[in-house]
Amino acid sequence: MTRPHDPEPRDAPSKRPDDPARRRAAVALGCARLRGARGGRLGVAMAALISLGCGVTALVLRLDDGTTSLEALLGSAARGLAWAAAGPIALAAAHDRPGADRRDGIEALAAARGISRASLHGVRSLAAMLEVARVVALPLAALSALAALLSGSLLLGLQHLAYGAALALFGVVSGVTLGGLAAASGRVAGARGRALFLVLTLVPWGLADLAGDSRWSIPGALGAFLSFAARSAGGPAG
Repeated sequence: MTRPHDPEPRDAPSKRPDDPARRRAAVALGCARLRGARGGRLGVAMAALISLGCGVTALVLRLDDGTTSLEALLGSAARGLAWAAAGPIALAAAHDRPGADRRDGIEALAAARGISRASLHGVRSLAAMLEVARVVALPLAALSALAALLSGSLLLGLQHLAYGAALALFGVVSGVTLGGLAAASGRVAGARGRALFLVLTLVPWGLADLAGDSRWSIPGALGAFLSFAARSAGGPAG
């Protein structure tokens, strides 16, 4: 009896649709495209500017005061990065990325390589999360390491490193929250995705602030998480 032809050989998993290697390549492409967008470039530039400014400030404080805590400066950097660096990237991710991919032939290329349209939505979401997290967590990790080097004492240096780990976690949470919401807004609202993202972010924040508890909004919840991370690491709560 002749064995029927196997259309999908078991010994060639790399040929299967949506295999992990292809998905990783798709995510890398999604990240690159998002960084190349106008909002992506602005977010990266703001992250570099904030990092440079905080780094210079840390050096000046160290020269003026000797052994000094830089945790307040790190907290300010975290808040600035979450707004000025993550914000533009999230807005870029919310601006109809599916339409841009369709127009630029990315969807056709992905289909030719065995990546389904449903998987491509997940790829865009993951790319948005990674890019937002990157511009928050990586500068904070670098600034925390600089603060540890400039602290002037082993105990204070370890405290700066612990606080930096908490701030890096804040960056990851910011990426998952803002990047995920931005990608979903772009998928649902298309060209109006940025408006939807701003409504979902700012309107509940204003209403919650009027009600006296801004934690019932995304910016307020992220601020509360930052304060909790600071307390957990022994840093300033504000």
